[in-house]
Amino acid sequence: MPELTAVCTPNSYPHEDGRVEHGYQLNVLDGDLAVVATVELSHWTSCDLEEAGRHLAEAGYELRPGGEDGGWSPAGLGYMAPVAPTAAAG
Repeated sequence: MPELTAVCTPNSYPHEDGRVEHGYQLNVLDGDLAVVATVELSHWTSCDLEEAGRHLAEAGYELRPGGEDGGWSPAGLGYMAPVAPTAAAG
């Protein structure tokens, strides 16, 4: 099974209070860093990792064990987590 990583990043640079104006984006990347799935979260003003996990599940991916916060680890301005496809991703 190929290694897949979900990355949740803001679509704009956050303000000093951490709020963003243009939402977030979830990308699922393969081992070559090619985007295999994208979920737009343009209504978000801050990152909600639990909700991000639900959106990944709806897109057909599940978080794999690891990371610090339910599978997520800080990465630059966002977070990343190892994921695996579910039957819904097929």
